[in-house]
Amino acid sequence: MEDKLHAAALAVSSAEGEQVYEDLVAALARILGVEFATIAVYEEPERSQLRTLARSAGGRLLGSISYPIAGTPCEKAIGRAFGYFPENVRAQFAKDAPLQELGIEGYAAATLNDAGGAPIGLLSVMSRRPLANPQLIEAMLKIFAARIASEIERRRAEQVLRASESQYRAMFDAAADSLVLRDAEYRVVDVNPAFLSRTGLRREDLIGMDGLIVIPQTHRERLFALHQRAIAGEPIQFEAPATVPGGTRIEVEVRGVPMMHQGRPHVLYVGRDITERKAQEARLRNSEEQYRAIFDATTDALVLRDAEFRIVDVNPAYEALSGNRREEVLGKQALTMRDPAKNPDRREVHKRALAGESVLLETEAVRKDGGAFLLEVHAVPMDYKGKPHVLYIGRDITERKAQEERLRANEEQYSAIFNAIDEALVLRDAEFRIVDVNRAYETMSGYARAEVIGEYGLTFSAPENREHRLALHRRALAGEQVQFEVNGRSKDGRDFMVEVRLVPIQYQGKPHVLQIGQEVTARRAAEGERVQLEVQLRQAQKMEAIGHLTGGIAHDFNNILQGILGNLALAAERQAELADARLGRYLERAQHSAQRARELIGQMLTFSRGQRGARRPVAMSDLVRDACKLLRSTLPSTIDLRLSLEEAMPAMEVDPVQVEQVVLNLCINARDAMGGTGAIRIGLKPPARIQAVCASCRQKVNGRFVELYVRDTGPGIPPQVMDRMFEPFFSTKETGRGSGMGLSLAHGIVHEHGGHILVDSLANERTKFRVLLPAPESGAAEAAPADDPTQPPVRARARLSGRVLVADDEEVIREFMAELLGSWGLEVTVCPDGAAARDAVQADPQHYDLVITDQTMPQLTGIELARELARLRPGLPVILYTGYAEDLSPRELREAGIAKLMRKPIEPAQFFPLLAGLLPAR
Repeated sequence: MEDKLHAAALAVSSAEGEQVYEDLVAALARILGVEFATIAVYEEPERSQLRTLARSAGGRLLGSISYPIAGTPCEKAIGRAFGYFPENVRAQFAKDAPLQELGIEGYAAATLNDAGGAPIGLLSVMSRRPLANPQLIEAMLKIFAARIASEIERRRAEQVLRASESQYRAMFDAAADSLVLRDAEYRVVDVNPAFLSRTGLRREDLIGMDGLIVIPQTHRERLFALHQRAIAGEPIQFEAPATVPGGTRIEVEVRGVPMMHQGRPHVLYVGRDITERKAQEARLRNSEEQYRAIFDATTDALVLRDAEFRIVDVNPAYEALSGNRREEVLGKQALTMRDPAKNPDRREVHKRALAGESVLLETEAVRKDGGAFLLEVHAVPMDYKGKPHVLYIGRDITERKAQEERLRANEEQYSAIFNAIDEALVLRDAEFRIVDVNRAYETMSGYARAEVIGEYGLTFSAPENREHRLALHRRALAGEQVQFEVNGRSKDGRDFMVEVRLVPIQYQGKPHVLQIGQEVTARRAAEGERVQLEVQLRQAQKMEAIGHLTGGIAHDFNNILQGILGNLALAAERQAELADARLGRYLERAQHSAQRARELIGQMLTFSRGQRGARRPVAMSDLVRDACKLLRSTLPSTIDLRLSLEEAMPAMEVDPVQVEQVVLNLCINARDAMGGTGAIRIGLKPPARIQAVCASCRQKVNGRFVELYVRDTGPGIPPQVMDRMFEPFFSTKETGRGSGMGLSLAHGIVHEHGGHILVDSLANERTKFRVLLPAPESGAAEAAPADDPTQPPVRARARLSGRVLVADDEEVIREFMAELLGSWGLEVTVCPDGAAARDAVQADPQHYDLVITDQTMPQLTGIELARELARLRPGLPVILYTGYAEDLSPRELREAGIAKLMRKPIEPAQFFPLLAGLLPAR
């Protein structure tokens, strides 16, 4: 084992140059007598794979590969000081294919750690035979791992030292400390803004100066000697007096950091004003009271030692930094944070400080919990209680050192971060020239980086926006953060929306603006869609609420109309007996007007409940022409009415009465809007595809429609009226000149037919209502002749016989039904509600031959009454009549035992034969 350790020491000490990794794995495999040895490091940033730096297999060196960690022995070994699997490796890691192929039996590895102790890779050996002597293998792996880790760190440090000029400049100017860069001849090469600000000097006056700037010239020889040591690669540090603007003298602490700049050795001097610290040290030597106040208040860690190196006092900052309590360390002569092995001259330093010299050193330190950090220690001689002591001032400089390392970061690091950001980045200089773009920008815009670098124009925004963008650019250069949205177009013609933020930054020592773009096309579309849906929902809710109100009014009017039509029917029968021709004409006219009122109620129900009218194939041109004949008599001669109808059109399945009503309502509105003077144009266009938004329901329209339009020369419709004009009872006319139902009925009729309404209105010019009805499919039915909507007067009829129970909560309807049915020979009993009707049948179930009931009644509805009667007397015929027939399904009527459903108001001419069919023959 001694021979092998000697061979290992020789191998690690002699390996150097570009082949150092290959030489080390070959030597390790040879010393341990194994077939395979590998050096591998993490692949960043995921760290799920290892990439080999060198591989030895059977005495041969192999090329670099990458392989996943999961499922391999590496997964168990990495992070541990020593991983050891002496045999049966293939059985333990059955999913590792290379192990199976190579026939590996034994495996061992040591983790490669960076200077901070974090794992960066793995050194492993493998053998086709079981591994023996774990102590030897562990020692070998750790010896070689230490050498390999240091080599990795050294090479990484060299990469850092090769930082680019641009990154150097950005960090150099951003540093808060005063920085002065000098070359080997001590000439000033560069100074940062912080130095110029503190000294009041100008950069152009300093560049090339080979003397001292603010430090007295009497220090030149000593500082020049220190400079030569730093040029040779040794960090230096010193303190000296300095003079700042106004003649003020201060004390400065200066660190000289050797670095390569533009391929040549330079020294970066980092200066800090330590006047206050020096004054504090002086005050500490004055009195015990002053010493204690400052001692405990200072943020630096303080340790006071006597001449024998015993700890006399520590401050709270020391306790926080070290993790040791004051009572634990008082009286100790050992070091409490520094490693004695790395500080063998600690007693010598103490003696120098006791002799009056101020000593400064940097070292590695460890807290009580094991945490490592870099410690700067300043040993200051002082008298305490009349005896010589040394005050050790400690400061954690880990972050400061890290900042110095970041100052040396290279351009590759900048590019990696720049290109890793998901948002599109464009860096422009003060003249608006593009300096850099990232990959996200290339993806969004479609332009390659090489196409846009150096361009002054806009790359995916309209050229006419350039002046506005230049103004925003100047605001950002002045220090303002600007945000805006712009419509963009990619190189391949794709349109999108971008949210852009302009951030002022310093790049290579000059002001630039970083444009950060994020595509928000989908987000803005979703927001627009949400707003549109909210508008549609509010419109639907409003129309639904208004529909319920309209339906209630129509229901009440239906009951009133039932009494009117019923009594007209009774009068017509009596007139037939009297044979009074003049009275017959009067009754027919009243009957015709009542029928028109009935149709109007049907239209109101169409609006409120979607009730379907009686549809049949109709020639639309003939229908519109007939409506205009009726309309002509209502228009003054000062209105010019003209038609433009497409004659060659297939018949359409519509309710002609309802469509006629739409035409009349739109034309009457046009007449009133023009004040009785102007022109109305009515047109009919053949089927065509139309895309728009409905003016009444706010839904999107997309399909083939036949267009019926009414255009006037009126003053147009104001926007505030446009939003409400389809609401029932909303009107801009004077009181008594309109009900406000015209457009609401048109809305209900058109949408019940599956259509929509579009409105084009120009202020002080015209208004055009476009009624869109679904285009008929090919092979539509021929137009059928129109039916006469009025019923002929009922003549004297044959008499019926039987006992009928009528239930209705409207007194006028009960009276009408009693008189009508009694005139037909029936024995009639009337009840004011469903409960009274149920009680009447329950009292004598066999007494009645037929029950006629309304649907909407208090206590019991007509359906509920029918169910009760079916229980009391199965088979008793029940007729249900209502204005809300659409609310009742055939199944519901069948299950309740309803024999027939009639709509209000009932027609005696239809009602008589129905009763005759349901009453028993006598």
